[in-house]
Amino acid sequence: MLAELTQQVTDILGLIRHRFNLLSERGPIAAPAYWGSAILLVYCRPPMTARGPAMFRPIIEMKCCVTILAVLTLATPVRPQEVTAANVDKAINETVRFLLGAQMPDGGWPEFSTTFPAGVSSLVTLSLINSGLDPETPAVSRALRHLAEQELDKVYTVSLQTMAFCAANPTRYAAQIERNAIWLAESQQDHGGWAYDKQRGGGDPSNSQFALLALHEAQRSGTQLTPARWKEIFDKARSYWETLQNKDGSFSYIAGDPSGRGSMTCAGIASLIIVGSQLEQLEASVEGEIACCGRQIDNEDRVRRALKWMGDNFSVKTHPGSGGTYHLYYLYALERAGRMTGQRFIGDHDWYREGVEQIIRVMHDKIRGSILPSASNFQGNEYSETAFGLLFLAKGKRQIVVSRLKYGNDNEWDHHSTAIQNLTTHTEQAWKRELAWQTIDLSRATVEDLLETPVLYISGSRAPNFSAPEKQRLKDYVEQGGFIFAEANHGNGCDGRAFEKYFSQLVIELFDQPLDKIAPDHPIWFAQSRVNPSDLKDGAWLYGVQTCCRLGVVYYPISLTCRWELNLPYGVRPDFGERIQSELDTATKIGINVLAYATGKELKEKLDTVTILEEVVQETSTDRGLFVLPVLRHNAGADDAPRAIPNLIEWLDKENPFQMSSEKRLINIVTSELEQYSVVFMHGRGELRLNDAQREALRKYLQNGFLFADAICADEQFVASFRREMQIILGDELERLPETHPMLSRKYYGYDIRQVEVIDPDRSGDNIISVQRKGPPMLEFANVNNRVAVVFSPLDLSCALESRHSLQCRGYIRPDAAKIGINVILFALQN
Repeated sequence: MLAELTQQVTDILGLIRHRFNLLSERGPIAAPAYWGSAILLVYCRPPMTARGPAMFRPIIEMKCCVTILAVLTLATPVRPQEVTAANVDKAINETVRFLLGAQMPDGGWPEFSTTFPAGVSSLVTLSLINSGLDPETPAVSRALRHLAEQELDKVYTVSLQTMAFCAANPTRYAAQIERNAIWLAESQQDHGGWAYDKQRGGGDPSNSQFALLALHEAQRSGTQLTPARWKEIFDKARSYWETLQNKDGSFSYIAGDPSGRGSMTCAGIASLIIVGSQLEQLEASVEGEIACCGRQIDNEDRVRRALKWMGDNFSVKTHPGSGGTYHLYYLYALERAGRMTGQRFIGDHDWYREGVEQIIRVMHDKIRGSILPSASNFQGNEYSETAFGLLFLAKGKRQIVVSRLKYGNDNEWDHHSTAIQNLTTHTEQAWKRELAWQTIDLSRATVEDLLETPVLYISGSRAPNFSAPEKQRLKDYVEQGGFIFAEANHGNGCDGRAFEKYFSQLVIELFDQPLDKIAPDHPIWFAQSRVNPSDLKDGAWLYGVQTCCRLGVVYYPISLTCRWELNLPYGVRPDFGERIQSELDTATKIGINVLAYATGKELKEKLDTVTILEEVVQETSTDRGLFVLPVLRHNAGADDAPRAIPNLIEWLDKENPFQMSSEKRLINIVTSELEQYSVVFMHGRGELRLNDAQREALRKYLQNGFLFADAICADEQFVASFRREMQIILGDELERLPETHPMLSRKYYGYDIRQVEVIDPDRSGDNIISVQRKGPPMLEFANVNNRVAVVFSPLDLSCALESRHSLQCRGYIRPDAAKIGINVILFALQN
């Protein structure tokens, strides 16, 4: 009975919270007490007046008390917290638990209509796989077996079943996928759309979008329809969607209806992208030789007009053009349109962030885990609605690996428009994880917006002619840890000489150094797979600009996007011949290598905020009670890794209860500044040369203070000169820290770092990271007054802390570098 009561209370709390969320969405609640009284009247009065055994009264009273507490809690206005990636993960996990808890013994879920058997089960299965569940887990495996037993004959259900099979294992389910693809091809109406089944006549864009999505996934999975058959299907579909588009760019549910609808406009966008990705619609082609910079396809203008309508009519709180109906169905379509077009913003709206806030704060029942629409009528049932919401959350949060830079007032930036999408898919296959790409408009983006992407791709034939503020944003982006990957659209029909001249001058202006050839033993040539410079066409080469610990800019003088566009990552690929295909594959390897080098395959979560580092004044009134780790100014690259210490302190702050400040702070080596800090940090590269006054200031400081130092990128000149300076200051040479020293243990509430990994790019062969050895860290120390006062790492810490890609530096892998830094600081603070 207690379990039953617990479930009743849980249901009550869930219902109250959900209803309260809906009311809050529709407007402010003027009198929360009124609503509290109404709910109490429903849930408390009958039990309180009921007669029954006395033993039940405490339970009844507890039920009422819980209800009262829930009402009072919900009626109290609470300032909503910012939605984070962790919030999304939590909501996804709760939603998955809800759906798994509703799975029936046969592996399916309750269907809302006998007309569409296995429709809900297919949709839920698809959402669970996209949420990250392994198809081999017992629950998903049962669901897939249930679907495999169904031979369906409705467009919706056949399409969803196909997408579930493609997401799970296209090889295992190849026969069913091909059967379904043939069935959908035969069901296509003469006008190019699809109806509910094979009957001729009629059809609507909702059925049509699901059929096209399924056929697209089947094609990506390698379903063996002939090229001519695929062309026929997509040509007819293109004609259908072009006919449906209204003059204002929108799409409606009924042909000829001028009033657009959000879900159908998103469906039109996705469908136009699918039909526009077919080979005959590309700007690049092969006619004996590769031909680039051809005609830009017409679909792009149609997509832009549809996106403009979406921006002008944008909402996540309701379904544009349809009142409050089909809300979650619309959000699922919105995610697809935003992701497939590579848009972070639709109009002025960050569509994923706003959609997540709407789902998590309003629609998501945090007790049950379901996601229900704000309208009273469902498209299907609570499981299909929840699956739509889960698909939005899960697919929309894919990590961004690269963004294409939009600039200027025409489409010069967007030659070979499917190239970045293809490169991203190839990268997904190489890294075995789902990724996303975006487009960023430089004229509207802030530095924070740019830093949402780890790699910014810039392409063109003509000079971009960036404005002064745009140049500054690009400079700040790289200096804050971003990476620019640029190409001239040149060769094979493109003339990119003007772009190359402009970009070459731009890097000198921004970074005070020219583009240089990247040495053939640099890790960027083999970050994912080996590329030999001798294999590049027409003597082309990779050029770069060194910024801080790494390359911050990479440039290629011949069009890569042309080749990426031609190198389809899925389906039945055209037979271009061995020579052409080898050229396309080499171009793709270059792209993936650059992405692997630039990111270290570590990507920011989509909703995580980005911190912009700025140098601050030496001391502020807020320092009291805070631990600040300043960096010493000197002649040998004192600020060449500006993010290293702020990043380290942010990690330390998460692990320990001390009050930390992760601000960037540079101080001079003078007594008046040194004496304000118990611990200071020094790093650099090149020959360190201190003057007598600096040496005396450090000698005095080290009587009570602590110096932590490392050589940026294991720079040999800095290592030798730092050791020499410490011997001059202290009178003794630095010693090797013993492996048994407690600093390497958990004694000071840090980590056990007696075994760490060191990378050495000189010995890394064809792999981006080669573990040279495992063992204790190579640290050196000096005692002053019988205590450790100096700790120095001759191997790199700063580059690993600075960014995710210190791959050309001899030093520690990033997690170990952070652990070493944390242990040294905790030791210094407690001794």
